Amino acid sequence: DAAAPAAAPAMSKQAKDAARKKAAAAMRDIAAKNAKSYVKIVAELSREEYREYVLSVRHAPADGSAALPILSDWLPIAEVVVADRQAFEAKQFFKENNVSGIPETDQVMASAEQIEGVPAIKATLPSLGLDIMGMTFIMAGPKVKDIPVEELEFGVEDWGSFENACAGLEAQTGTKERMASAAKVLGVNVEDEPAEIKRVYRKLIATEHPDRNPNASIEKFNAIKTAYDLMSDRGGQSGTTFEGLGDKAKRDFVKLEGIKAGGASSTGAAKVVTVGNSKITLAMRSLTNYDRIANIFNARNLSLQSRSVPKPAGASQSVDASADAVDASVDASSDEPAAAPEPVAV
Repeated sequence: DAAAPAAAPAMSKQAKDAARKKAAAAMRDIAAKNAKSYVKIVAELSREEYREYVLSVRHAPADGSAALPILSDWLPIAEVVVADRQAFEAKQFFKENNVSGIPETDQVMASAEQIEGVPAIKATLPSLGLDIMGMTFIMAGPKVKDIPVEELEFGVEDWGSFENACAGLEAQTGTKERMASAAKVLGVNVEDEPAEIKRVYRKLIATEHPDRNPNASIEKFNAIKTAYDLMSDRGGQSGTTFEGLGDKAKRDFVKLEGIKAGGASSTGAAKVVTVGNSKITLAMRSLTNYDRIANIFNARNLSLQSRSVPKPAGASQSVDASADAVDASVDASSDEPAAAPEPVAV
């Protein structure tokens, strides 16, 4: 009988740490290069000449297995700028040739309102696999490293819709703090079933009712009642998923059905796609550029990843995918990742 092949030698902790750092640096480099392309478009054009969207991802394993907790709900990863390619190239030409003003032309350029942003994003995503993984890694951290990019689904909304969602998440954070305080008053856990919370409440309210207990405190009685009112309504929350915030599912949030990302390399350059009769240029930038947004979703990520789930099987193109795919996408002449742009207040 032929001898079984020898097992591959185990990787040392030092080698694993070095590989993780290298992959993380590559992801940061991808995000930084994309950001430069984004800033270039926004700097050249006026606000009326481009549109801004937010791209979100969610883990949807094809085999029906459980999603990675941190991506079990939609996670916004990047802002996307889309603009008329002709207008962008014209502005660049005029600037490079020191032309003041905009010469008259017979060519008609699309205004921001005429730009079909969602179709442009849909048409571009299949070539943005590594860019997407870079943005996801930056926003969610290394826990996403084993997810194949083919298992991500995508959603898009305009910037105004996203701002509403951020406000909703901030409100939820305050509600969660109040819920934790209410649970402490009742002596229950926030995750307890409503029937259990009701049982504990009835027992407490009977014990602390001033008409039944002369030694009871009216302040404690009122605190118990207020705590139960909050917990029985679960904080009055509706649409607690990201998609549900601000009634997005009905109005603003567009799930890109059937769209999968691919591509094994990344230059970070702006993409050009034809939509109808227009050529559209498109670029992305990580949402971690905004401190407020990063803080909101760091808190949300911590909450989601507290759930446990089996490690997803196989990763045909994960962030670890491995260092070879990452190295191919990064400028080999640069030892250090490009610096990310300075944060901008929202």
